[in-house]
Amino acid sequence: MLPIVALVSHASQLPGISPYAMREPLRLSPLSLPQTVGKFEILETEVDAAGTYDDPFDPAQVRLDARITKPDGSSVNVPGYLDRPYRRSLVEGEERLEPAGPAKWRLRFSPEAEGNYQMRVVFTDKTGEKAQNASFRCVPSTKPGFVRVSPDDHRYFAFSAGGSYWPLGTNMGWAGPRGTYDYDEWLTKLSQHGGNYVRLWLSPSWTTLAQELPGKKEEGKGVGQIDLANAWRLDHVLAQARQHNIYAMLCLDSYNVLRQSDANPWWDKTPHNADNGGPLRIWRDFWSSDTMDRLYRNRLRYLVARWGADVHVFAWEFWNEVDLTTEFDATTVRDWHQRMARYLDGIDVYRHLRTTSLSATLGLRTIDLIPELDLMQTHSYDAADPAIAVSAQQSRKSGWGKPHFFGEIGADGSGPRIEDDPEGIQIHDPIWASIATGASGGAMAWWWDSLLAAKDLFGIYDAPFRFLAGVDWTAERFRQTDVALSMADPKAKLPPGDLVLENGPVSWTRGPGMRPQSTVISNGTLSGDVPAGILHGVSNHPDLHNPLTLRVRVNSNTRFEIGVTSVSGYGGANLRVKLDGALVLSRDFTDPDGLTKTDDLRTYAGVLPIPLTKGVHTLTIENTGADWVRLGYRLVGVVPRKTPPLSSWAVVGDSTVMAWVRVAGRTWRAVAEQKRSIPGVAPSVMRLRGLRSGTWRTEVWDTYAGKPISSIQTKVGIDGHVRIALPRIEKDVAVKLVRQGA
Repeated sequence: MLPIVALVSHASQLPGISPYAMREPLRLSPLSLPQTVGKFEILETEVDAAGTYDDPFDPAQVRLDARITKPDGSSVNVPGYLDRPYRRSLVEGEERLEPAGPAKWRLRFSPEAEGNYQMRVVFTDKTGEKAQNASFRCVPSTKPGFVRVSPDDHRYFAFSAGGSYWPLGTNMGWAGPRGTYDYDEWLTKLSQHGGNYVRLWLSPSWTTLAQELPGKKEEGKGVGQIDLANAWRLDHVLAQARQHNIYAMLCLDSYNVLRQSDANPWWDKTPHNADNGGPLRIWRDFWSSDTMDRLYRNRLRYLVARWGADVHVFAWEFWNEVDLTTEFDATTVRDWHQRMARYLDGIDVYRHLRTTSLSATLGLRTIDLIPELDLMQTHSYDAADPAIAVSAQQSRKSGWGKPHFFGEIGADGSGPRIEDDPEGIQIHDPIWASIATGASGGAMAWWWDSLLAAKDLFGIYDAPFRFLAGVDWTAERFRQTDVALSMADPKAKLPPGDLVLENGPVSWTRGPGMRPQSTVISNGTLSGDVPAGILHGVSNHPDLHNPLTLRVRVNSNTRFEIGVTSVSGYGGANLRVKLDGALVLSRDFTDPDGLTKTDDLRTYAGVLPIPLTKGVHTLTIENTGADWVRLGYRLVGVVPRKTPPLSSWAVVGDSTVMAWVRVAGRTWRAVAEQKRSIPGVAPSVMRLRGLRSGTWRTEVWDTYAGKPISSIQTKVGIDGHVRIALPRIEKDVAVKLVRQGA
């Protein structure tokens, strides 16, 4: 096949004209297709075409389309795209790409039914159109097809040819200087340990796979222009994903490109900005600009043309954390998503899933419940216990009518805390919480490069992969259930537990806990809401100033602990604690560099103890500094125990039960940040209900070694109750029951 694009002489010097522009008579040569292609495999062909156009990425100037008639007589339209081959090399630890030939037009198509196909390809420019016909036959293959929302259970995913899909993996937004060589290594390791999902970013312009780069059109850059080198990179990464049976969510944009200040803004450098040659004078116009809509639709057309035929493209994600765009307005943003999703309806014949994400962990129904979006994601950082964060939001959102999983999770939004968490508790715990609460997929770790890869923690995925073998998520009708626990030795003495007040509300707008707070603790019982997880100061957000008053009754001498996790980098904070009216603690959390650097201050993290004597006390905790401090509280040894110090979650299905049991208090914050030593728990007994009668294979799993500790046959009567013996637990265990003969 001959090269099919002749470049305009010195095109790179012609203002406003793409370097891939062409000035030739309209031409379309006969097509050369393979005789057969496997079902759900990619038919790819070069198209020898020529014409006259300034911008090959503008379908109003030039377009390649295929009208494909399927075996049943129905037909679909598939767009083509401009491509350029590259060769890569690694030079002193940095990836370099060099063109390996001229640009060329291509078509990709994935047949979803066996039989004979007819293809009519049309190449159109402003002078007219040329057409050619071709045909091929689709033959059987072993591929399971495209990922869909299951028609049997809308909470889960299924392949179009049958079989459930439960995403287990991580974010891999961008690579380091090694570029695609990083992805080669990461995807191989993820696959070797059972992972089947990644999330890739195609924006902002600094990311490895960015599709639009700031610059001049004559350089092949600017809004509306596809960077063909990075497109080649994405081709390479997706080829690796196919090889390793990994499915990729493609995140098209991140809030940064419309963020004017703070929180990693990129507006000044985004191609959309008029100062960089784009159509927008101000960020908020993105959502309503007709010109921007047209350019975005052109981009979607290219994405579908080049990568839509790949069954390993799991979903299109329009935006990462769209609520962080400057002047975010939910109604305007909702309307934009509906316009773009409806456009996809017309061009994505493969019906890929569509989603978008929010930074707000609680979600926003105006966005999450957009009918044209197929699945919901939650993002969570800075929770005292990421597992509790997963459990809470999965319980809330499981009834919202769509699949839901955590698209990003990390213990600390400012960094991986690699020295505090070398074993990856913040990766391990959320995955098991996702399993045991019936989420649509595993919680996806965020710090893929600086924790997961840096510490080579891919082995964390081995255990859940093995544990989930044989689970048919779409057929089980999983429902959350209560777990009853007791000590195996009924005479065992249980020491009193701590009352831990963490995971309280955190907000920078008016809402629960963002005003003066008052609550009562009596003999280990909290009356009222959990105190806010943030104390605002008196300068930056005076309307949110929320001192806490605690009235505490304790039956013996003990201590009250304040666990500081982070302090604002916009002026610091000052923590003052009064006990029965007397000042007992004053800590100045000074911002050492003013506003030169505004990263959260972690140097002040630690536990501040306050002794309490037996009796009734009043504690007043106030931040009199400029900005906020994040914190939690603990009253030591005041909670009488009647059950083992274990936390548990479980889901019951028609033929499978899955549970996760963890030593109580063994949270990320307690273990990784506060370095607490949490003792193990002696053998105990778990009781579950809601099972079908019959014989069940009962396994207790080591969630680190990835293998059963014990396996027995258990009889379940018509009452649906089951009793499971648990061994001594040092960290956590999982439990799996499978009904025999199901």
